[in-house]
Amino acid sequence: MRFIGWKRPGVAAAAGLAVAAAAASGLPAASAASTASAKSVSGPVIRLEAAQRSVTVRSTKGSVHMDPGIWLSSLGSALQFDVQRASYTKPVTLMQVIHTRPGSAEKRPLPATLLDGWNGLKHFIQMTVRNATGTVVASPWLTFCPNTRDPQRASLDSPAAEPYPSECSSQDPFTLSEVWGIAKGWATDPAESAPGLGTYMHLPAGKYQVTATVAPAYVRLLHIASGYAAATVEVTVVKGSQGSQRTVARPAQTARSLSAAPDVPYLANPPKSALPDLVPHPAWGISTTHTSSGQDMLDFAATVWIGGNGPLDVQGFRVQGSPVMKAYQYFWRNGRVIGRVRAGTMSYDNQMGHHHWHFEQFARYALLDSAKHLAVRSHKVGFCIAPTDPVDLVLPHAVWQPQTQGLTGQCGAPTALWTREMLPLGWGDTYVQNIAGQAFNITKLPNGTYYIEVAVNPLRLLHETTTSNDVTLRKVILGGTPGHRTVTVPPWHGISG
Repeated sequence: MRFIGWKRPGVAAAAGLAVAAAAASGLPAASAASTASAKSVSGPVIRLEAAQRSVTVRSTKGSVHMDPGIWLSSLGSALQFDVQRASYTKPVTLMQVIHTRPGSAEKRPLPATLLDGWNGLKHFIQMTVRNATGTVVASPWLTFCPNTRDPQRASLDSPAAEPYPSECSSQDPFTLSEVWGIAKGWATDPAESAPGLGTYMHLPAGKYQVTATVAPAYVRLLHIASGYAAATVEVTVVKGSQGSQRTVARPAQTARSLSAAPDVPYLANPPKSALPDLVPHPAWGISTTHTSSGQDMLDFAATVWIGGNGPLDVQGFRVQGSPVMKAYQYFWRNGRVIGRVRAGTMSYDNQMGHHHWHFEQFARYALLDSAKHLAVRSHKVGFCIAPTDPVDLVLPHAVWQPQTQGLTGQCGAPTALWTREMLPLGWGDTYVQNIAGQAFNITKLPNGTYYIEVAVNPLRLLHETTTSNDVTLRKVILGGTPGHRTVTVPPWHGISG
C-alpha cells in the first residue's frame, strides 16, 4: 500500500541587523560567524505581491482556508536553500545557494534553528487578519516552503520552466537532503505551500483585511527591501463549499520518449558509472493493531531509495499474450540509454488498492527473533516502483522533478503490452505495510526483542554499485497481552521515526 539584486551590507552592520530582526520576530539570530562568511555578492530580489486587491473565499461550516493570493517572487536570480545532514549522526544544516551568474554559485550557511524540521523555514511570514472594525481576529505565523505544485511565472522574461521539487519534506524520517527553491522570475504562494493548519481558521461571513508580512529576521537575512516585505488584500468570506482552487498536472513524458530503442545492446557487465545503488531505509511508522478476526498485527512502513550513479529503470514486455511480462533493467548515461539486461518478471496484481503491474524481485520483508532467525515473513513480494519521497536531492545528478511522482497513472493497465517503472537518483519508494499479508502477524509470538528486516534486490537480479547495503534491521520490542499488544521502537542513530 502507498501510501537579491544589490550588494550585501558590511559585515558588522549585517550581524547587528540580523540579531535585532531575530529579537523582533522571536526567531533565532544568525551568528556573527555565519553572517561574516557571506561574501558581497548579488543575490535574489525577494518580493511579496498580491495577485489582486480583493478576493472572495468560501467557508465550510465556518472554517476557511485563508489564501489571499499573495505571492512571494524571486527576481534577478533564484532563491535556493540546500537542507542536508552529512550522516544520520550529524545535525541538519541550512545553506543558502546564491546564483551569482550562470554556472556559478556562492554558498552561505544559515542557522539551522530557522528550520521547521524538513517542512520549511519557520515563522517566515505572519498573516494578520482584521475584521471590518480593524480588530485582529487571527495572526498565525506560517512556515514557508519555497517548493510548490503550483509555481507561477512572475515576469515576462522569466524562464519557461522552473527546476525545483514540488514540495518540502516527505513522510520518510530518514531523509538525507532536500533542495528548496524559487526559480528566477517565478513565485510561490506561501499560504498554499504552508504545512499544517496555519492557514485554516474559523471566521464568520463578512469582510476582512489580510496582510502577509515577512518576519524582520528574514527581511535582514535575505535583504528584502521594505516595500517588498508586506502585501495586503481585501477578503470577503462567504458561506459555501470550499472546493479546490487549483489543479496542477505536470506533463508526462510520452511513451515514445520513455521506451528504449529496439537495438539497445545487452550488457554482460554494465559499467559502474551507470549503475544505481538500491538502499533500504530502516522500517519506520511502526505500530500494533488488533483485527476484527482476533489477530494481533505489527504494522510498519518501508522505503527503498536510489543512490549511486544512475536511475533504476525496469521495463516489462509482454510476450504472446502471457500473463507475465519479462522484465529488463536499462542503464543510462548522459541522458541516453546505453544498454540493458534481463532482470526478473512483472505480474499484474488485481487486488483492491493495487490494479497495476508489480516487479516481483524488488524487495522482501521479514520479522526476525532476538537471534535474528526468521519469525514471520511478509507476503509482500511485488512492487509498483515509483518515486514517492525525496531522500537525497543534493547528490550529483539527483533529479529534482521526477516526470511523475507517486502512483497516479503508473505501472500500467491489465491490457498493457509494455510498462516502465523507474526510481530517479535521489528518490525513494515508500510502502506502508498495514494490510493483511503485508503486516506481520504476531498473534502467536511471545513478547520480547525482534528485528524488522528490509532487504532489497534479494535475488541479486538487479545490477547496482554495491550490494553491501541491501539489508537493514530495525529493533522492536513486543509487549502487552493478546488483543492489546504493544511495541517499543528504540531510536535508530537518534532518529525515532
